[in-house]
This record gives sequence, structure tokens and C-alpha cells, in this order.
Amino acid sequence: MLEQWFPSLRTSAYDITSLGTEDYNCIAHAAAVDTDKWWPHPDYYWPPGRPINDDSIDNFTETFREVFGYEICADGEFEVGYVKLAIYAHGDRTKHMARQIGPGRWTSKLGDERDIGHALEGLEGQHYGFVARFLRRPST
Repeated sequence: MLEQWFPSLRTSAYDITSLGTEDYNCIAHAAAVDTDKWWPHPDYYWPPGRPINDDSIDNFTETFREVFGYEICADGEFEVGYVKLAIYAHGDRTKHMARQIGPGRWTSKLGDERDIGHALEGLEGQHYGFVARFLRRPST
């Protein structure tokens, strides 16, 4: 099923790292939170004071800057001492976020399905769009 939704996974290595759960989603997983579903919508958690019903890349960027200290960075190259995130989008509309876990390796939560380890390009395509922005913060 994963390779049907994400054909690029056929040509890049990936591994399933957890079973499916409805407890959290990809945005929460990118934030290393496994207790809530994050999205700027009244039915989900979104940090207080941040705009609701705005799925723009800028809203996600500013929210992660304000809450976690992330800043925009140039690329997804691995940097020792930093945690990086990738925002996937269609145009300016955020569709997914992934968190870097090592050189060339990212982790993602796929909706209510599994968490996977993957290459960045493995999830690009019609469902999540393409990587539109990278964020980073010092690791703690």
C-alpha cells in the first residue's frame, strides 16, 4: 500500500518503524510529540495564539519558530548538532512534515498509518507534494 501512495519509495530504501495509530499525526511526529494531532484547524491541537485555518508554509514555519526555536535553513544536509525538518507542500499549502534522523534519513508519520524511516524524496509526489522548505534548530 505505501508504494502505491508513494511510488518513489519503490526506488529508495525505507523501513517501517511503528504500527499505525490515531494518537498523533505527521506534524506532531515532526515535533517529536506522540500524544496529539497537530494541524491549524479547530478539530486538532495548534499552539495557542497561532492562526487557525491557515495551512500555509509560512504559518507552519512561524509556529515551529515560535514554539520550538526552528529557523529556515538552506537544505536538508545533515549537520551535527542540529535537528532538521522538511515541509512538503503543494504550492504554498503544507501537506506533510518529516524530521531528520541521520545523514540522508528522515522519519515520517503517514496519516493514521505507520511511522517510516525514508529518504527525503521517497514521499514526494501527488499526495504530499514536494519539499518546499527546511527548518533547523540546535539539538538538545
